[in-house]
Amino acid sequence: MKDEEKELEKALKSVTEKVLEQLSTVQLGELKVSEEPACEKEVYPIYFDRTETDNSKWLELLKEALKTAKTFEIHCWNGEDEWIAVALRYGTLKESDWTYGKIITGEVTPEFANMLITMPKPQDTELENKMTPFFNVFLDSGFQSSHYGTEVVIY
Repeated sequence: MKDEEKELEKALKSVTEKVLEQLSTVQLGELKVSEEPACEKEVYPIYFDRTETDNSKWLELLKEALKTAKTFEIHCWNGEDEWIAVALRYGTLKESDWTYGKIITGEVTPEFANMLITMPKPQDTELENKMTPFFNVFLDSGFQSSHYGTEVVIY
């Protein structure tokens, strides 16, 4: 039985190598040089996990991004009525096909910026160590805060 298994394994390996060789030849032949410009800087996500006892680091990143931001977009899940109402004080509902939530957009004003930076860190952190009560906060200055501020990308 062992000899049969070895022969089968050898045959399978041979077939696999031939298939991979053919695929790599076809795929390499079809490669083209990208016409897209290279990124000017590398972008890495910043994660805030349970080791963060407050949202001060998130706030530092937000404050810097607010300096040059002109517009914002906030995403809230359906059912987060309190936070939707807060966001609507500073913007308007954006038409969207996102059936699970609401998107609010508007101009970054001193009042809006003050609201974001003075809002206390959420206490409901059972599922995620939230930095903000808003599911997503996007600024046109390249600040992208997702999953309640636990993931931030700055372009």
